[in-house]
Amino acid sequence: MLNRKKSRIIIVGANFAGLTAAAKLSKSHDVTVIDSRQNFQWTPNIHEILSNVKKESALSLNLETIITKLGHRFINQTVSSINGDLQAVTLDDKQVLNYDALLIASGHTRSNYDIKGADKYAYGFRSADDVLQIHNNIEVLLATNNGKNSSNERPIHINIIGGGFTGVEVLGELLRKYATNKQLHFTVIDSASRLVQALPEKLSDDILEQCKGYQAQFQFNRKITEVKKSSIHFDDKQSTKSDLTIWTAGSKLPDYLDSINTEGSVSGLAVNAYLQTNEFDNIFVAGDSASLAKSLPKQASIALDMGPHAARNITRFLAGKSLDRFKFKSKPVLLSLGDINTYFVQGKLVLASPMLAAAKEAVYQFYMARLSTLLPFEQSAFGLASRVTLSTEKLLLAEILKLRPRVLIGRSKVL
Repeated sequence: MLNRKKSRIIIVGANFAGLTAAAKLSKSHDVTVIDSRQNFQWTPNIHEILSNVKKESALSLNLETIITKLGHRFINQTVSSINGDLQAVTLDDKQVLNYDALLIASGHTRSNYDIKGADKYAYGFRSADDVLQIHNNIEVLLATNNGKNSSNERPIHINIIGGGFTGVEVLGELLRKYATNKQLHFTVIDSASRLVQALPEKLSDDILEQCKGYQAQFQFNRKITEVKKSSIHFDDKQSTKSDLTIWTAGSKLPDYLDSINTEGSVSGLAVNAYLQTNEFDNIFVAGDSASLAKSLPKQASIALDMGPHAARNITRFLAGKSLDRFKFKSKPVLLSLGDINTYFVQGKLVLASPMLAAAKEAVYQFYMARLSTLLPFEQSAFGLASRVTLSTEKLLLAEILKLRPRVLIGRSKVL
């Protein structure tokens, strides 16, 4: 009996959706996973690197180790183009890979909105490497400033472009670490009229209230026209000083998806209820790259659901079976403002309490432990012990020791 030829499946992107999809695909397929990074990163917590609450190693898992253990092939390369008609993926090294089914789980890249100088003078915030670079630059600014006569120390202006989810969490970690350092002045700048527009307005109001007394300012309804090395310029001809500009403002699909993105949307590739693209039924999309008829939040927990579902549908598609609809389950949101407060958001319900930091940490620990099971046992066990020890020492124990009952009661409330 002749051996049946294995179906060729390519997964582009190996973070939340891509990695969990790979874990669901059988070795009976010829599966290739492509990612420009060597490590999976738990990106919802990379902001904690700024305050030393997390280390990069605690947020990372080696992709080649995981993918190889799953019985698949890992290629550490960048995709340059995808041709849906030819069923081909071209890599930056000119290598061409053909597929029978393709899963796009590449997420988003940074968008500068074509603002002059933003790519050169503003630091992105999409990976642990980005955060480490920002952390190191702040320390250099402080060291340089402190080398002068203390009476002549000048203010150091750090601007966060974008008052969304990431911008708020970045501000929180900076305040966690530098709240007592009066040299540093933090400003959040956004074109919107308030913080975190996707969430209830009362959340924005409470964050502004909680930041009173800290060296934090907010500028809303500001349109940036140019970013320079030491300043940010607006459409009203005004400008503000900036020793360090952190860019959390926007994201877009990678350029290599232009040939697939027939709808022309920057938010995601249009897919049907089965996570297939409208034009190519053998191309599936999961995670932030996917845009369903009903818009979904860009959450890691949703991507973790979409990845395995896409994998199951790819298996059924290749077997000629009917596909299953993706059913979205509403997920609560946990947003942290450093050690000042943490917010639980479910629809219009907003709960605030510093004690919710433990719940947010538990989510991170749970999912990282689950993903770590894809590693060899000794690496999985060591990683779990390291993460728990670091979190207990740097986050949970530290917060418990400094919380006072009056502060806890004052900040704990239903908004």
